[in-house]
Amino acid sequence: MALTTNIVVGLQSTNTMKIGNYGDNEATAIDVGLIKGGVHIEYEEAFHDVKIDQAIGSIDKITTDETLKVKTTLAEATLENLATALGYKTTDVSSSTLNIGDRQADNYRTIYVNVNGADSTSRKYTFHKCKINPSATHSYKKDGETLFDIEFEVLIDTTKTQGQRFAQIIEA
Repeated sequence: MALTTNIVVGLQSTNTMKIGNYGDNEATAIDVGLIKGGVHIEYEEAFHDVKIDQAIGSIDKITTDETLKVKTTLAEATLENLATALGYKTTDVSSSTLNIGDRQADNYRTIYVNVNGADSTSRKYTFHKCKINPSATHSYKKDGETLFDIEFEVLIDTTKTQGQRFAQIIEA
């Protein structure tokens, strides 16, 4: 039976997105503040078509790859959010200064996204191990907000059991 209460509209008004160092729990992750344009979660699978000479067409499809990406636009133009958008840690900001260049270590992140769920519930996404695509762009314009577009690729977290290595989604 179709229920209108299962139609999901909008994000939660508070704590929409938090980003922490890899493995951080949500309580220690940093709230990135206001966002613009929502949070986009893209999942793709690639397949190998199994074909044999005795049949026209595929007799099976086998998953050969999975990708998961999280994209959003940060609306609060803080130095910490700029550091995040460029792939640096917020702890790289010191004394109101962010130095950029010759980064030595990979900075994996854990991301928490809280949104509305079906039937008036809330839904929490936990993306365990993410790597930012640091080709973020931003601009300072006379007639618009300075926004930081960010994109994370979710990596397989081998510390999790199979089937849980990308993310966890909890509805409460």
